[in-house]
Amino acid sequence: MNIIIFGGTGDLAARKLLPALFRLHKAKKLDDLKKENNIIGIGSTQLTQKDYQESIKKSLKDFLASEEYDSKNLDQFLKTVSYLQIDFNKPENFKKLSKVSNDDNLYYLAVAPAFYQTIAKNLKTHKLINPQSSIVVEKPIGTDTKSSIAINESLARYFKENQIFRIDHYLGKEAVQNLLALRFGNILFEKIWSNIAIDHIQITVAETLGLENRGAYYDHTGAIKDMLQNHLLQILCLVAMEPPTSIESESLRDEKLKVLRSLRLITEADVNDSCVVAQYKEGAINGEAKKAYADELGVAEGSKTETFIAIKAFIDNWRWSGVPFFLRTGKRMSQKKSEIVVQFKSVPHNIFNQSEEQKNNQLIIQLQPEESIKLKIMIKEPSASGFKLQELPLDLFFNEYYEEDYLDAYERLLLDAMNGKSSLFMRRDEVEQSWIFIDSLISAIKKANLKLDKYNAGNWGPSAADILIANHRAKWNNEE
Repeated sequence: MNIIIFGGTGDLAARKLLPALFRLHKAKKLDDLKKENNIIGIGSTQLTQKDYQESIKKSLKDFLASEEYDSKNLDQFLKTVSYLQIDFNKPENFKKLSKVSNDDNLYYLAVAPAFYQTIAKNLKTHKLINPQSSIVVEKPIGTDTKSSIAINESLARYFKENQIFRIDHYLGKEAVQNLLALRFGNILFEKIWSNIAIDHIQITVAETLGLENRGAYYDHTGAIKDMLQNHLLQILCLVAMEPPTSIESESLRDEKLKVLRSLRLITEADVNDSCVVAQYKEGAINGEAKKAYADELGVAEGSKTETFIAIKAFIDNWRWSGVPFFLRTGKRMSQKKSEIVVQFKSVPHNIFNQSEEQKNNQLIIQLQPEESIKLKIMIKEPSASGFKLQELPLDLFFNEYYEEDYLDAYERLLLDAMNGKSSLFMRRDEVEQSWIFIDSLISAIKKANLKLDKYNAGNWGPSAADILIANHRAKWNNEE
């Protein structure tokens, strides 16, 4: 198999793809695929093979943990890596790829979506696409429903749907997949996974990072399109979907699509009560001063681009009727954290000390910085007179428990794409349905002229987001 990375000299390849492929090589996970696995990096920069391999060495040193870096395995890995200089806009350049290609090619498009059609067309022209070929594309797939349809149409001209892998690395995280196991492999949770026992659900993706030299891109995108449209809505689907008939079939993606179709659109009439947008100003994170978004490189003067979004969403079906889903994401927040919080309802009758408010059970599924599941239950406080209750967390940290077989998100998804397993990738209709929801939200924000709040870098977002969830007699889980 040839793993061909368009954008092989770019940031995504350096930070994620090549480290993931090296770890797979080191763990001998690639040996199970084909007799021969070659990695071909493609870029417009003129580089010798030696130059490219040296750049990979540097990337792996920068982005691998010190204990993962292994010079012996690195030398073996680099023997499988080569480089081709190709200008995507020059069809004749693709002749170079024809000379090293075989019948089993995985094309990874780690480039801007504007290049997708050009690359696919040139691959077709040079007969580099066959039934064994597959293509991986990164989010975002478009900037709205119309552009998403156009991108998908351009890919569909050259590849069948089962050959297209639309990647969202959040779906490759162990904790996200364990959400499926938790729900559908344990009857004790599935029986109460509805409005019968659940009060509300929170989904948070918080970043301490700012723009990281992506100002020009981000200022035309914002938190809604960059994070809410894909990461958060995909997680929402896995939390809320009905049981699929099989984990390995299209059934999983069918059920995710049903959730997106049941997601109530946020309109101008209710956007003020359902949405908060904000932009970070100057502040400090871990004692280090951070500039305001308006002062970041590449940000237009007077920019109204949101770096924070919080919404209250509802799913209009029998299982979730009346249960609010609170979703938030933002940059330059207090800590890096991605998690799902399932807040259960109170017990019908408190038989213990009536003067004390009993805490409700919580299930917390953390995706980063560590992948874990925590269940908060109530027990009797030891040595206390009478029955005084205390909260006890039951914790499972995946990377500690499964140290040897633990794969990060990109490792898992790359393996799945190589093996033709599409369950954890987004289908075309999913992507387009999510854009319908996002387009409605953006339109409502503009029509209502929703206020753009401000929050200090290093905080958990604006106070308006706290009020949004407080109106449901709840609060965000901001614990470390």
